[in-house]
Amino acid sequence: MDLMKEDKQNSKLDPSSIPSPRFCLQSEFQLPLGHTILRAQLLEGQRLLLIVADRFGDISVYLETLAAMYGAIQQKRCKLLKRERIGRDIHLAFDESKRMLGIVSSDKLLLHVLEYDDSQRLKAKRSAISLNPWYGEGVFIHHACFICGSEEILLVDSQAQARVFSLAVMQLRPAVLNLPQVPTSVHCTADGSCILVIHSNESELAITAYHWNSFGSTEGIALNIPDLSVGEPLVVTSLIKRTAVHLLKLDLPTRCCQSYALDITRRHTELMFRERANRRPTPKRAHKTAHNCLIDCHSEVWTRFPVLAAVQRETISSASLRSRRTLVFVTDRDFDVFAPHFSQMIHSFERTMKKPTGNLLDSVKVSAASFNVFAQELCDGATWNVSQYRAGEWIVDFLCLIPIHIAVTKDNCFIPLKDGVYSPSLERELLGAGINRIVDSISFGWYESLFQSYMATKPVRVVSSMGEQSVGKSYALNHLVDTSFAGSAMRTTEGVWMSVTPTEKELIVALDFEGVHSIERSVQEDTLLVLFNTAISNLVLFRNNFALNRDITGLFQSFQSSATVLDPRENPSLFQSTLVIIIKDAGEADKAEIGREFSLKFEKIVQDEQEANFITRLHAGRLNIIPWPVIESKEFYKLFTNVKQCLDQQPVTHPSAGEFLHKMRTLMAKLKANDWGAMSQTMASHRAQLLLSWLPNALIYGLQEIDPEPEPLKNIDTDTPIQFPDTQLQLLLTAGLYSQSDTREQTLTVLRNSWDQHEMRQHLPDPQWTDSLSQYLERIVSMRTDHVREWLTQNLSRFQRRHASIEELRRTFDDATVDLRSSVQLCRLQCTNCQLLCVQSRLHDGPHNCRTDHLCIHQCDFCKEDTGDRRACSMIGGHAGKHICVVDAHLCGKPCTFAGKFGCLNQCTKVTDHLDEHICAAVVHGCGEPCDLSGIKLIDGSTYACPGTCRIPSDVAHARHRCEARLCSITCQLCKRLCSHHDHMHGLEEGEIHLCGEEHLCSVDCSVPGICEIETAPYSVEATFTGRHETFQYTKYSQVARRLKCVKSIPPGQTKHNGLHNHSLDRKVVHFCENRSVFLK
Repeated sequence: MDLMKEDKQNSKLDPSSIPSPRFCLQSEFQLPLGHTILRAQLLEGQRLLLIVADRFGDISVYLETLAAMYGAIQQKRCKLLKRERIGRDIHLAFDESKRMLGIVSSDKLLLHVLEYDDSQRLKAKRSAISLNPWYGEGVFIHHACFICGSEEILLVDSQAQARVFSLAVMQLRPAVLNLPQVPTSVHCTADGSCILVIHSNESELAITAYHWNSFGSTEGIALNIPDLSVGEPLVVTSLIKRTAVHLLKLDLPTRCCQSYALDITRRHTELMFRERANRRPTPKRAHKTAHNCLIDCHSEVWTRFPVLAAVQRETISSASLRSRRTLVFVTDRDFDVFAPHFSQMIHSFERTMKKPTGNLLDSVKVSAASFNVFAQELCDGATWNVSQYRAGEWIVDFLCLIPIHIAVTKDNCFIPLKDGVYSPSLERELLGAGINRIVDSISFGWYESLFQSYMATKPVRVVSSMGEQSVGKSYALNHLVDTSFAGSAMRTTEGVWMSVTPTEKELIVALDFEGVHSIERSVQEDTLLVLFNTAISNLVLFRNNFALNRDITGLFQSFQSSATVLDPRENPSLFQSTLVIIIKDAGEADKAEIGREFSLKFEKIVQDEQEANFITRLHAGRLNIIPWPVIESKEFYKLFTNVKQCLDQQPVTHPSAGEFLHKMRTLMAKLKANDWGAMSQTMASHRAQLLLSWLPNALIYGLQEIDPEPEPLKNIDTDTPIQFPDTQLQLLLTAGLYSQSDTREQTLTVLRNSWDQHEMRQHLPDPQWTDSLSQYLERIVSMRTDHVREWLTQNLSRFQRRHASIEELRRTFDDATVDLRSSVQLCRLQCTNCQLLCVQSRLHDGPHNCRTDHLCIHQCDFCKEDTGDRRACSMIGGHAGKHICVVDAHLCGKPCTFAGKFGCLNQCTKVTDHLDEHICAAVVHGCGEPCDLSGIKLIDGSTYACPGTCRIPSDVAHARHRCEARLCSITCQLCKRLCSHHDHMHGLEEGEIHLCGEEHLCSVDCSVPGICEIETAPYSVEATFTGRHETFQYTKYSQVARRLKCVKSIPPGQTKHNGLHNHSLDRKVVHFCENRSVFLK
């Protein structure tokens, strides 16, 4: 409803006029079933404050325009308050003039205050305020309302007492209003002049008004308003102006809305200020300008952020040329007032804030110039008086000023962010993802290159800040380690933010956490944040407002809860921090007493929890308590030096930035997936999987990555290349190739052509040449495998060797090495078309080929002797005897008696007109029949047939055809090496086995009873809950039982080892029970 223009005008002229509101706007929205509206209040600008409770008791606060409310509800664009934080029985109070929402917990006696700004974003004003110091046991709060226009709230308890709590001084006012009975409701008038107390009087409602200026000292004024039945909803509001107060009554049976105007009179006290005359003339004040925001903003920066922090960034090296800091104001007037004003501003800042500044501010040169003068100095070709930096150092120094958002908690889950942004689409993609995939999805934006490359070798120390809301956590962290976390009177930090301070020796990583015990966070969400903090940090700063919260057990509940989740004994690289309790605003006289009180309370926690206490489990018993003086005192900033010394004394648990990056990513992924297994196993598994994905590139190219640009093999933790001799040639892995033979021969051709002795063939005896070629190929493979082996060793050195994933990686590497060597082993049998040796792969298909034109490259010996002519030999390559151009021109030339036999040169090389049989120059005329080594059944079910032909002389009687190969040509049945047996034909014997003579790793699954490894992983992406009122998708987690491969070695010459198959050689290894808990079904 709204008033017409005529009613508005009449109300301004005559407050007693009676308006007639009209319906002028209709807006609708829908809520899910099971939701209850606790409060709906129209605000200025057609906005609506809507407070809704769901069926679990959690509260959603919407603050939107009427037109946008429907979309906000559908998209859940609201402030969510957890019922477990705010309590079960709550009362709401709202003051539109102060933009404050109060939530009072009757059962927990807690007061939560939220504020909203111009962007309509609700934020917690401060931590929860405990009312227990002022209310005894058994007393409950029944009503609450703000005193409009002030930061005070009225509380009515179960003893019918009304008291006022001041948010300014955080105390209850001494005045107490004793009411005759507990009222049904209380309301404050819009002008803030009085309170209306409504109570039931038999079947009617009675209203009593109490003036605020006489609160508790006078009896109230009874308002004689007729026909107010018990149960009828009433509201107190104002029309047109705040002094026009109306009591609205909604009569549902008659479907009408009635209004009663309240005429409130107040006694005004007029104060008159008089200026006492001074006989002496007032000195003339110097002219001051009113608008200096372009200059005064510097003072704002100095106030919010450190000028000279305890730990300072040291990214700029001495090689850079740093000039004096200069600030030039380009203006057209008052050139001589800028420098004095800036100097006065520095003096005022140092006097009021008492911050350490050194001479940084005084050394700034301030001047003013006109645009023409400035442009002439800048562009006249003279040398610029500016600092000169190395580009990388300047960029790092600049980027380290910008914190990045790295994680949030939502719906009782820990959610890592990608490059500082929460992405719903990424979260959907990660549904059902394993730990390793989650690790790869986490990225820290501009800090990635800092950790991975630019400063990857520097050790890392982590300092973090936690505590209650609005206790100056971000401010303290900024002044300790020179960071730029934002902070204000309201809660601004959400989740976890990270910044980095590079120093000469190390990187200081600062983590800023949102306040614990927030009404927007559940206990589980607090626990996840604390667990992440204590696990990764070296120094944890916990700030506490001692004046407001002395309940140490409740304050550190999330710490104690997280102490039982991850076992520090199974994660020795984590939980190595010192906990520093900073007690805010401690007076000098109270320091000793406050420290003693905290120490006694922590001792009680240790006694109650015994070995499970969080101080021992999460911080190894290291605890410091520091009473901290009030801000804007010199002592406030001096203590940061002591905290820096404490940080310097912490042991280094992150030896390099690259290792820290891997550890933090893995920890965040485990928290997201609710995986509470040993950290070392998860990190080893991820590292092994990463190296396994790069292994083919490493063996084939000697590179870590090919696209988009070649990357050498590196130590991932330090980003340093592996310095090891290697070749730039491309090798071949046949695994997974469809056309193995063609690809293998192409690769061998490239490798042969790269040999510097390649052109020496037929100038040396062919067996000698092929031996040298084989040695060259073996050297290439050895260089590559040694390089890759060193790469694996350096990247796995900090992990346990016997970890299942690492063993699987090494097993894959060994198999790939055998594959690599077998791909360059030469056949070295005689070519089918000439007398040269076959230089194809030993496993080639088809006929033997020397990979030449099969012709002899020499000149005719007879022509050189007779005439000196250089005529090419016409014989085939590698032939025996003398070189001859045309056989029948110098020798007999008749057809050889054994023409057609294997190796025959066809023409007789005896002298002309000889009388015996015609014989060519071939040493042996082979039988030529297929080798009898065929039809051999292999262990994989295939059949092997030797491709060779019989080389036994055809004139020699023989019962078995045998090729020229002497060794067995069948591959080892446990690997890809060739059988080491010296008899080529031994495969024909019954029950013969083919082994390479090397040691092998067993490939059979562990056979010991029980489960080798339990992995927590989401196993269903499409899991859906369907209830009566709603349907939603969720990730279903399960414990996956894994049976690992046996790690025992098979001795050379044997096909199996002795004893049971076991995934570990440790005699104390544990196999888990195979039965599932009946409580987890």
